[in-house]
Amino acid sequence: MGRPTEFGDLSPFTLERQEFIGASKTPVRYFPVMLNGQLIGYLWASESASGDAANFFPMHGLGAVGWNAAGVWQGRLKQAREGGKTPLEAVRHWVGKPEDPQGGAVPADGDGHIVADSQAVRLLTSRRPGQENR
Repeated sequence: MGRPTEFGDLSPFTLERQEFIGASKTPVRYFPVMLNGQLIGYLWASESASGDAANFFPMHGLGAVGWNAAGVWQGRLKQAREGGKTPLEAVRHWVGKPEDPQGGAVPADGDGHIVADSQAVRLLTSRRPGQENR
């Protein structure tokens, strides 16, 4: 048996990206995500108009809670991109919305914080509450 000579129709395969980029080397705005009063991670987006990055980083050590929350936010961000929203529009849309039982919520009382890049947000996920400014 040899190699196939035809692959046939590969649709719906496409090279077009359907999700926001999951990391950014440019400034990002991040927002805390809370579930039942506990910080479970950070939702962030590119601050610049030319950036196309947004993601959710769960706090380290949350196990299934963090995994489940990440799934909720990945789905929401994918829908937002498919709907034509910019990363920052997608993230800001969820500020103050009701809490999802798995994904949590972004509190209404903030405009987010700006940091140098997504790696700075990733570093925040390894800190315990109260260490944010250290």
